[in-house]
Amino acid sequence: MNNEKLETTLIRQQRYIRQLEEQLAVYEEKDKAQELLIEKLNRALELFAEELSRTKAEKKEKNP
Repeated sequence: MNNEKLETTLIRQQRYIRQLEEQLAVYEEKDKAQELLIEKLNRALELFAEELSRTKAEKKEKNP
């Protein structure tokens, strides 16, 4: 292999590595967003369960 071919191959590899790094950054952001969404959904479910329990308790008090 001559130097020009090695250089061209190296440049291609570096570009590919940069693309992979960019994709990784996108996936990391996506993972963070999904984690936040899961946290928010879990909190919403907790609030719903609390309200449901409260409503059931009030109903029992009114209709023993």
